[in-house]
Amino acid sequence: MTYPIVDLHEDISLYFLTFGGGQPLADFRDDLSGRDADIPKYVRGNVRLVFSSIFPGTHTFDVKLLDQREKDRWLPRVIMRYPQLQVFEHLKIYYSLSEAYNVRIVESLKDVEDVIKSSDYRLGFLIHVEGADAIDDPYDLVLLKKLGVRSLGLTWNYNNKWASSCASNKDYGLTPEGEELVKYANKLGIIIDLAHASKKTVVDVLQISRKPVMISHANVKSVHDHRRNVDDEVLELLSSNNGLIGMSFVSSFISPKKRASVNDLVNHFMHVYERFGSDILAIGTDFHGLLGLPGPEGLESIDKVQTLLNALRDRGLKESDVRKIAFENALRLLENVLG
Repeated sequence: MTYPIVDLHEDISLYFLTFGGGQPLADFRDDLSGRDADIPKYVRGNVRLVFSSIFPGTHTFDVKLLDQREKDRWLPRVIMRYPQLQVFEHLKIYYSLSEAYNVRIVESLKDVEDVIKSSDYRLGFLIHVEGADAIDDPYDLVLLKKLGVRSLGLTWNYNNKWASSCASNKDYGLTPEGEELVKYANKLGIIIDLAHASKKTVVDVLQISRKPVMISHANVKSVHDHRRNVDDEVLELLSSNNGLIGMSFVSSFISPKKRASVNDLVNHFMHVYERFGSDILAIGTDFHGLLGLPGPEGLESIDKVQTLLNALRDRGLKESDVRKIAFENALRLLENVLG
């Protein structure tokens, strides 16, 4: 059985802004070997909706980082310089891709249902801003919503005036300004994403948000202890919030091995399933954000996502659970927030 897929996080515009970001670069209609995702791969994987990220950071140079590697690949330093301008560049890419390839920019629940439930294949992009550094005032969300944004991450790996990040040396959590931002996002029907946030930030938001939230691309700390992963206390609060965690395909989040396997990733799903059930589980690959690093063996690109669903079946998940993970849980979140 092949289900429609909702992917809670891909850095598609970053791929184009960084001239491939370590992957080969070509027309998005080409089925390009070595590329995480493109139109033919979405079609083969039956991926219908992609939370399409705007990362407002600027790549820069730091000589001190030359000897630091992420699994044999040098990664550039990022700073948040003029992030509002970066947002416009990313938006231009998404609207250009929409026009060129007939991709729906998803702005309403009707748009969501059109792409997920259509008997004919349709692809939709839901625009997400990864890190609230480009926001000076909560009212800026009104402007971003008019530009098509429907999802907001509070932080990337840097602290800001709204909240502390997972990389913070001092976990101060959600600030008073951040509390106002979360409440305003709830009012406007914009999804709050807590990937990259510190634990205290996550707990603070889950205690005040009137709408379900998501952790779009992360994994489970008790399976693999990484700063980007979340612990069982957070997962329990997320379950009470009716929220979601999208399991990431980043090998370094999944396993201490140089390259994770499908089974390693399934271990993260099973940990959550056995303790909290299937209602909070989803998929958040982080494709195009891997910057040329490989995904788990057997899940190197988005067209292989159905392999993950088969592996979950093999580990004993019921068909109803697999459907939830593929798209139903994400659809529920969108109904509760956008609706």
